[in-house]
Amino acid sequence: MIRDFWGVTSGNLAGEIDLIKDKIPADQYRVLNGVRRLGNIGAHMEKDVNLIVDIDPGEAQKLVKLLELLLKDWYIARHEREELYREILVIDEKKQDERHPG
Repeated sequence: MIRDFWGVTSGNLAGEIDLIKDKIPADQYRVLNGVRRLGNIGAHMEKDVNLIVDIDPGEAQKLVKLLELLLKDWYIARHEREELYREILVIDEKKQDERHPG
């Protein structure tokens, strides 16, 4: 989602999160890094193959809820904003034509 929405690429997820640090709220930056670190637990198990850290269903649900929130805040809100802007510009154009016919 970060690459797609923000159009950034880096050698790793941490770098991509850093690239958008100044474009998102500070709390969102912190939570994205938290999710990245949670993912590292499963992605880099080779550091201690004897240690398994479970994520319980409630914690997993919170992660899903975050994804839903980001979809809403990033994609849906952007679409709604663009649609509203387009509609207002159409209204403006129509009213300007009424104001200055011909």
